[in-house]
Amino acid sequence: MRKSLFLVVTLLTVVAVLLPACATPTPEKVIVKETVTVKETVTVKETVVKEITPTPLPPVPTEITVVDTNSGANFQLFWKNRIIPAVQEQLGIKINYVVSTGAETAERMKAWEAGKGDIHMLFMKPDDLANLIKSNIPLVKIWPDQLAVIPNLAKCPEEYLTNAQGVDPKGTGALYWRSQYTLIYNTQYVTKPPTSWKEFYERRKEWKGHIGWMRPDSKSGSGRSLPYSFVNAFVPLTADGKAIPLADLEAKAEYKDAIAKLKDFITYTKLASEPTNMFEDFNAGDTWIACYAMDYSLWSVSQGTMPPTIAAGSLSDGMPAGSDGYLAIPGNIPDAYKPIVMKVINYLLSDDQQIRLITEMWQYTGTSIEDKVPDVVWRKIPKWADIEKVRVRLTNKEFTDWVKAKGAEVLLAK
Repeated sequence: MRKSLFLVVTLLTVVAVLLPACATPTPEKVIVKETVTVKETVTVKETVVKEITPTPLPPVPTEITVVDTNSGANFQLFWKNRIIPAVQEQLGIKINYVVSTGAETAERMKAWEAGKGDIHMLFMKPDDLANLIKSNIPLVKIWPDQLAVIPNLAKCPEEYLTNAQGVDPKGTGALYWRSQYTLIYNTQYVTKPPTSWKEFYERRKEWKGHIGWMRPDSKSGSGRSLPYSFVNAFVPLTADGKAIPLADLEAKAEYKDAIAKLKDFITYTKLASEPTNMFEDFNAGDTWIACYAMDYSLWSVSQGTMPPTIAAGSLSDGMPAGSDGYLAIPGNIPDAYKPIVMKVINYLLSDDQQIRLITEMWQYTGTSIEDKVPDVVWRKIPKWADIEKVRVRLTNKEFTDWVKAKGAEVLLAK
């Protein structure tokens, strides 16, 4: 009995010991990591690449229009027979050459819109260039900006590039030629010509009715050049390189005296409306002496429109400059034409073309290349250095404008 009881107790003890080991374990804290996918709405800009056909560049111009408001009959022929063929041959550029007036050309240019101009190059008198500048009509600035394209422009005297008829052209004009007046006379009738304007005035009675003189309202620039040079010999129209205002001149007694002398002198002349009329008078023996452009006078002798007995002289107190020639590019032409015109200008300022001016047409060069001019030329005409000493440039525009507007009324009054 006791053994049985002991056995039961022992079994119960063993069970009590084993029961904890077989029980469910105490749960541990478990951390579960959950991955959450967040969806965003992304807007993607789609770049659409379109195939664009480039606009073809316009062809380089090979034809330009040149308007000439300067040349007389002699140089109009020179343009047509010498310049235009040479430019076509050497540069492959055709020139459409048109003769016009400064006033007409200016009015036409005023009406242009930018890039629409159809005159690509201008050849003008200093007065025409000055008027364009004063009217604010756009021109291309070429000096000194475009020397890389027009290197021959560097040979033009700077004083002419900064002063045209008393106005600064602001680098827009290239000097093509320098025209000069001389005393011309028929040795058949005049054996001892005057050597100054003062002497010319004092001896006016010797040649009464035989002194050639252009009307102040003539289209020819001589209509203004002759009064300018005459008056300037008695009273300077400029001081220290600057024009004296007309109002200041008119207040001077010596100016009034010079105008009175000019009016008197004109009564001894034979008036002409155009140079051809004066030359006809020379041929007819009616005109014996005058002051006129050297190049046109010598050319006319070679053409038989002036007597072969014509000689040239100078007046020590001032020979008027003729209508110097300026080349310019209108600002409102299409851009494609501008480098082409610059190329033409550079060619016209080349030594070859400039020497043709003086050897064929007796026109002083616009570039300073006197050392390259053949000596035979200086046997016919004075060297530039000698002419320059007596040359009177028309730099008082106010005076020349007065002559143009009032000259006929005042100077020709009876």
